[in-house]
Amino acid sequence: MSKKPVLKILKKCVVLIIPVYLLWFLYIELMPEYYNRPTNTRWHFIKESLKKKHIIPDSEIIFLGESRVNAGIDFTQIPNSYSFASGGATTIEMYYILEKYCKNYQKPETVYLSISPRFLTEVFAFYPYVVRNNLLNYSDMKEICSALQKNDTTLGSFPKIKFLLNKVDYIEYYQSDVLYNNVFGGHKENLKLINEMIKRKGGRPHPGLKDSCSALNYETKYNHFKPAVILTVYFKKILEFCKNKNIKLSFFFMPMNESSYRVLNSKFKKEYKEYISKFQKQYPEFNISDSVYFYPDTLFGDESHLNLKGKQIFTEQFLKEQLN
Repeated sequence: MSKKPVLKILKKCVVLIIPVYLLWFLYIELMPEYYNRPTNTRWHFIKESLKKKHIIPDSEIIFLGESRVNAGIDFTQIPNSYSFASGGATTIEMYYILEKYCKNYQKPETVYLSISPRFLTEVFAFYPYVVRNNLLNYSDMKEICSALQKNDTTLGSFPKIKFLLNKVDYIEYYQSDVLYNNVFGGHKENLKLINEMIKRKGGRPHPGLKDSCSALNYETKYNHFKPAVILTVYFKKILEFCKNKNIKLSFFFMPMNESSYRVLNSKFKKEYKEYISKFQKQYPEFNISDSVYFYPDTLFGDESHLNLKGKQIFTEQFLKEQLN
């Protein structure tokens, strides 16, 4: 068979593929409110807020954390506060959120920081949500990779390549959301979610919570607490940033449900408390709590997150213990 017909077919395919890809790229870049699922809308909202594309107030109090913080605190009850806590966030994401906030807004007086033990040992949201929604730029990623020790696989193999694939909108990272929302179907719900998050002072309503839950949380799977080196590096970077900027910091623990606490490995708990207590010694100017405690199962909506009743009780406790 002559090569000419094959080459002609290939050229035609390229001519067709390039404009389709360009349209896809523009759609992904310019219309995230139309195709994103709620979790991606949350991270996109944070990125846009940090760039002042959403109007949020300068706040004396900033909350950093993951979904346990969002589910467990009513930020509308805490004066002059705003939350950037988001599902699966680790110290890496929290550091860059704080840094970018302070570049574009008046620096906060106090940062309240909470990280579940799980997200001091592994990443979850880094690629699918944080990188995908452009919260981190190439300079940030270069800095992160330079802090990785040799053979550290916390961010997976070839983290820079995976970062770049996300940046060029490689189809793998977006198609499930597009299909989920039938290409344009998510616009109304995403705008509703954005308005709700603004109303809640950065808080995101947590879906699917029950009236009680005795299921075991993720930490009960661990026999030992083994913090990831890169996440420890960024924990210290948060503390150093606040110290250098003269920002008060308070590290607090979100309660576990009682069923999980009762079966938590004693070595894991001991090692976690020892790890956290070292930071209190290094940074005596901050309030860094190494406590691990529980609430009754009836105050949990799933194995990790407080339900509405638990949220009310924890918020009242937080106001009493942290702000009085």
